[in-house]
Amino acid sequence: MMKVNLISLGCPKNLVDSEVILGKLGQAGYALTSSSKDADIIIINTCSFIDKARSESYEVISRLACQKSSLQKLIICGCLPQLEKRGLFLKYPQIDALLGSADFYRIEEVVGQLFNGESRLFLVNEPCFLYDSSFPRLLSTPSSYAYLKIAEGCSNRCSYCLIPELRGKYRSREPKDVVKEAKALVNLGVKELILIAQDTTFYGWDLGKKSSLLWLLEKLEKIDKLKWIRLLYTHPLHFTFPLIRMIADSKKICRYIDLPLQHTHNKILARMKRPRFELAEKLVAKLREDIPGVTLRTTFLVGFPGETKEHFNKLLKDIERLRFEWLGAFTYSSEKGTSAYSLTPRIPSKVKERRYRELMELQQSITSGFNRAKVGKIYPLLVDKKAEGHTEFQAPEIDGKVFLSKKHLPGELFQGKISQVKDCYDLVEG
Repeated sequence: MMKVNLISLGCPKNLVDSEVILGKLGQAGYALTSSSKDADIIIINTCSFIDKARSESYEVISRLACQKSSLQKLIICGCLPQLEKRGLFLKYPQIDALLGSADFYRIEEVVGQLFNGESRLFLVNEPCFLYDSSFPRLLSTPSSYAYLKIAEGCSNRCSYCLIPELRGKYRSREPKDVVKEAKALVNLGVKELILIAQDTTFYGWDLGKKSSLLWLLEKLEKIDKLKWIRLLYTHPLHFTFPLIRMIADSKKICRYIDLPLQHTHNKILARMKRPRFELAEKLVAKLREDIPGVTLRTTFLVGFPGETKEHFNKLLKDIERLRFEWLGAFTYSSEKGTSAYSLTPRIPSKVKERRYRELMELQQSITSGFNRAKVGKIYPLLVDKKAEGHTEFQAPEIDGKVFLSKKHLPGELFQGKISQVKDCYDLVEG
């Protein structure tokens, strides 16, 4: 029996593709192994959104290419082949096949061809494929939660972002098919479904059906054994008032909103081709007013071309004033193929890194205060591992976790009292 080792890099959206790859190969009779040394087939599902992601992909490919024996097959798929095309064959002659970001569904065919003597297979096409519930998935997340990809690609065209080139235009999955997959995941024991896309709030808009997300959430709420529904990657331009009301009234949709804003100064936002800050500011106020106890997470980009000290200071002041419970940040990466690539003046790397550290130090104090306020209070806790879990106000793998005082079965949901904060971001129960 042929053994497969898969390494998945990048975001949860990429992870779902990796789970489909594993599902298809498992269904075809291949065995799975966590060791690349024991594998007949090594697959690396890559990310290339920014330079740090590409660097990680290069590092993993280089390491495994050097270790690979002549009998093993090395397949690289995902965003890096989509970006670099056949150039990856020149960089790494040990690669046996390249699959684009939307060509992963052909993995079984490619593996078969490789073991029939073919080599240097190149399947990188325009990204237009969209998987559905008929594709098997082998979940790699804890049994307590799973990601549910409701759309692929992006049509927002932010000036700094390569995603439209790497993943294609936005394309929504058929709502009934998403519900079908959701029910199948819950039947496996999943208690929390995390909805993901490049922009979850744009779901259905590409098909002229702006109410699709509301319809989908309403159907998901009716799945009996499903406990929590979480929305990630929302967009301030596409967040509607009916969606806010639905979250406020729901007993299953987490009062947790992931709302990447990227910046708060309108001059920088205009250069990013993002909506004006006033729109986001009003939305944040509306979310806090209409959804009592809501937890907000955002993401900011520092060091964008033309960002002055004045622009950055405004960002810091807005972060201190708005007090997002969770916040991520990254430094600007100049990406060839984006409209921001030619923008000047560029910010020196040292300045970008200093601004990143200053921003995160500020946010650390805010998140620490948020977590300290939880001490002594009782919350529903969803168990991910025997002695680890998370709350409604923590997105797994992204925010902090809760360390449990006793061992529980993964997937169990119980009421637990928070006793302390650990290292700012994590909590302790018991």
